[in-house]
Amino acid sequence: MFYVKQGKMPDLRHTFDDRKNLLREELFGEESFEGPYSLLYHKNEPTEVHSIMEKRKATVKPSGKAISHKHFRSLELGREGSFITGRKVLMYNNRLSIGVIQPELPMEGMQRNALSEFIGYIHSGSGTLVSPFGNLRFGVGDYLYIPKGLTFFIEYSKDLSIFYMESADRIGIPQRYLNIYGQLKEGSPYYTRDFRYPLLEKPAHPGNGKVFVDYGDRFIVEDRKNSIFDVVGWDGYLYPFAVNVERFSPIVGKLHMPPPVHEHFCGKSFMLGTFLPRLFDFHPKSVPISYYHNNIDVDEVLFYSTGNFMSRKGIAPGSITVHVRGIIHGPQPGAVEGAIGKKSTDEVAVMIEAYDPLNFTEISEGVEDTGYMMSWKK
Repeated sequence: MFYVKQGKMPDLRHTFDDRKNLLREELFGEESFEGPYSLLYHKNEPTEVHSIMEKRKATVKPSGKAISHKHFRSLELGREGSFITGRKVLMYNNRLSIGVIQPELPMEGMQRNALSEFIGYIHSGSGTLVSPFGNLRFGVGDYLYIPKGLTFFIEYSKDLSIFYMESADRIGIPQRYLNIYGQLKEGSPYYTRDFRYPLLEKPAHPGNGKVFVDYGDRFIVEDRKNSIFDVVGWDGYLYPFAVNVERFSPIVGKLHMPPPVHEHFCGKSFMLGTFLPRLFDFHPKSVPISYYHNNIDVDEVLFYSTGNFMSRKGIAPGSITVHVRGIIHGPQPGAVEGAIGKKSTDEVAVMIEAYDPLNFTEISEGVEDTGYMMSWKK
């Protein structure tokens, strides 16, 4: 991301201004000391922990069903747990887990992801992410990014619904959108000013108490007496952010464009994009709908949020389809004929292409449309 500077800090890094009121400098960075980072200046010792314990997590059970194209009605999962305990993993591999969060309870404490980055699309509801960087407000249509290693608390509305992905790999901006100086190029689907970062203001959480550090199969629970949200200044390139899809500018063409043209974020093991309201292809004989393809080398996941998804039957807000590698798919019968002559679409859908094969979970079986694989049959 771009450089941000907020609050009070020494003129020179790794130094102090007032020996009687020393600030505690924390380097918050990824990939050891080689990746993006920020410097945060705490009033208290950020390392002070009163006690620590281990808490095992419920294991994710794999599905026993055969590989096929899938359709899940995710909103039927209902509300359960908190932002931490209520996550429903529908599919996963060694690098990714993908699912939905529809909490009915507030967060019990703070959280820190030790092993994974988080990005979530806000389908409904709103909230505030509180972290040492400050308060970050989010709402419908936002992507919310939480870097690994960040201690945070989320205050949210009762109708919050998030389609999310956790990644062991860094979530970043596609290289093709950046010039050699790291700036977003002209012609990119978004611009620097579209991204919102946390604001240093009075925290919406005291910043002390339990911190659940997520290690995948267990939590290490820290008990903190002093506030971790005591930062008086920070600067750098690594921080949580939010960006709304209404700020994105879809890339369109004379003929139908392939899915990667809708890419907005990426990592070593995935790409993430958004299908947005846009004008269709403008060749007089264009077929403005996806062509048939085999998904060689990727599993394609789509979360449908709003609008009319004309290439699919039986799709509604909250639907998730998965088109697996090795089995051809594309428009369902009648969709091509119905698309010809259409000038635009109003759909909003999130797409994840996973480069490693995805496994489905036992939870996904309860909301699966078992007839989806046969929906291409005339």
